[in-house]
Amino acid sequence: MEVVGMKWSENISIGSLAVYVGGFLMLLRFWRKFQGGKKLRLPPGPSGWPLLGHLPHLGTMSHVALMNLSRKYGPLMSIRLGTAPAVVVSSPEMARMVLKTQDHLFATRPRTITGEVLFYNFKDMTFSPYTDHWRFVRRIFDTEILSSRKLRNLKSFTEEEIKATVERMLREGRDGSLVEIDRNMVKSSFDITCRISFNKTGYFEQKEPVHLPSVMADLCTITGGFFVGEYIPFLRKLDLGGFEARLLELTKKFSKFLSPIIEEHRQRGDGEAQDILDMLLSLQRDGAGNGFPNDEIKALLQNILIGGTETDANTSTWVLAELMRHSEVRQKLVDELDSVVGQDRLVEDSDLRHLKYLKATVKEAFRMYPVVPLLVPHAASEDTTVADYDIPKGTRLLVNVYALGRDSTVWTNPNTFDPERFVGKSTDVRGQHFELLPFSSGRRACPGMEMGIHRVELRLAQILQTCVLSLPSGVKIDVEEAPGMTLPRAHPLQVLVAPRLQPEIYNRNGIRF
Repeated sequence: MEVVGMKWSENISIGSLAVYVGGFLMLLRFWRKFQGGKKLRLPPGPSGWPLLGHLPHLGTMSHVALMNLSRKYGPLMSIRLGTAPAVVVSSPEMARMVLKTQDHLFATRPRTITGEVLFYNFKDMTFSPYTDHWRFVRRIFDTEILSSRKLRNLKSFTEEEIKATVERMLREGRDGSLVEIDRNMVKSSFDITCRISFNKTGYFEQKEPVHLPSVMADLCTITGGFFVGEYIPFLRKLDLGGFEARLLELTKKFSKFLSPIIEEHRQRGDGEAQDILDMLLSLQRDGAGNGFPNDEIKALLQNILIGGTETDANTSTWVLAELMRHSEVRQKLVDELDSVVGQDRLVEDSDLRHLKYLKATVKEAFRMYPVVPLLVPHAASEDTTVADYDIPKGTRLLVNVYALGRDSTVWTNPNTFDPERFVGKSTDVRGQHFELLPFSSGRRACPGMEMGIHRVELRLAQILQTCVLSLPSGVKIDVEEAPGMTLPRAHPLQVLVAPRLQPEIYNRNGIRF
């Protein structure tokens, strides 16, 4: 059988495993019901399998499976992932309780195979537990690397690469050929991230030593599931499904890509920091980074590359897919651009605050297709209660952002793409409105959210202003999702692309096609 998309070894059966660990499970059940002599009042939840808990319930689209279960068992639901107790949050009220009211108790992370293997024993910001060192690194990112001042200096990189994206799409569609949006959005995001990280592009086409975009896509796919060795520790050595071996292979490929780039930057020595890697190496040299060993620099760069590529590329693709399904929304966006910006110059960063319907459209995409549908797990750092239910120390906390955006008690027609729901509303995506949490909230909110929002808005604005997008006759766009840590489309989005502005506007801005 398959559990969470991973095949069991032919030499291992669920029955034999259950026999061997029957006694252990009885002890586990006793521990969960009684802790320190006190009977626990746990949140409601479905019955689980012996040993496996609720892993077989989750399939490959775990955010959808958990959303459906929560509709039956409630917005705070108990499940067991193998031997690991967990609670699933699926409503704005419960999200507020755990990410704001008790944020200090749920700010840490469980120790995971991904954090251990891919990020050099938790030297990153995403999977690392909530420690003094994590707080130090986060402060460095907030005040130095991703500060508003630094981001302003890096915005020129974003603007240049978005123009390059427009040029490429127009060139590819020049003879009536279909343009693959998914690939163009990934290349755009990857090139921007490389520019701000290393002040270089060209890596998207580079096959040697590794093709990093493929590595990141594979990584997001395999880390989107729940793996047996992660949740039943004594089975980890068996590496059922080969998850850990694949993760180790991807880690080596990441290192092979990053090591020469880091060494090249180091050889340049001191000087004005031009990119994020320069800043990290400067911290390493002057001691402010508390040593900042190379493994930590690699781990942090991996955070930036993964977070800065897959996430906003997916969001941009989903917006364009929905615009091809809803021509009236697309026309409103074009009309707004013509009204605010006109057709005699390109839309700029300073225009974005005036493009209210564009912002509403991006929010709607974040609602329906969140950056990460199931947030990276939190963990309770001590015993606590939520909504009068006991949450023991060490319990994993899964916030289902996908379910928050599809909650019919919060949103009218939640499965319909409708930016009008945000027009004239103050609802924001930055973690203060708990019905809309694409970047999480609290201490573990995404440090790159401002950069991500800016990229998506400016990229979409320039594409819609400069390009006429259309579909071949009779073609319809589906909205099927693919499994993964992020939320990619299951099928490529291909459209016809033609120029929309007068030729001199493209020439004036260096766009050649």
